[in-house]
Amino acid sequence: MTEISIDRAPGRLASMPRPAVMAADFTYLVLGLPLGILTFTVAVTGLALGAGLAITLAGLPVLLATLLAVRAFAALERTRAGWLLGVPIRGRERRLTGSLWERTRAILGDPASWRDTVCSLVLLPVGVAGFTVAVTLWATTLGFLTSPAWYWALPSDDETIPLLDSTSLGYSVLRVLIGLALLPTTAVACRALAAGTRRLARSLLR
Repeated sequence: MTEISIDRAPGRLASMPRPAVMAADFTYLVLGLPLGILTFTVAVTGLALGAGLAITLAGLPVLLATLLAVRAFAALERTRAGWLLGVPIRGRERRLTGSLWERTRAILGDPASWRDTVCSLVLLPVGVAGFTVAVTLWATTLGFLTSPAWYWALPSDDETIPLLDSTSLGYSVLRVLIGLALLPTTAVACRALAAGTRRLARSLLR
């Protein structure tokens, strides 16, 4: 297979076959949605509950648990982005040592804890965008490419668009040609979106 020579393919991707790079980009973008839902839900719920209980002693433990959770999410996101980069992304969170009070002060006073919180909130809209674009583009492209194999099974309708519904040889070939034309556009779009998402994660988590 042809090796990728595009400069935008970072780290280990630069030496991977093109289909493997496209699969890596797709996987990275699709996984952003469930991860974004998880991080956003935990961060918002924890912060809201901690703020609501701030007048009681229960608010502080909830806030600490939330910050510890977003730290873990940040480490997971660094692993995910580092997998695509082929280069590990190191965090700057303070080490938690000493007494319970010293650890509490370290978590609350560490700017990295709050950057991790911002990242947990941002991952949801970014994940929704990445998932939507990747799934829509690849579903459309592969749908056109494979249409001759399954279009014959669709119900017929006299008031439809021939390009989308006709099973004739001419329209079948045209759909395949459209799919081939969309293939590089889809690959480049997902590569650019994955690179942008990775850069955002890197800027927030370093």
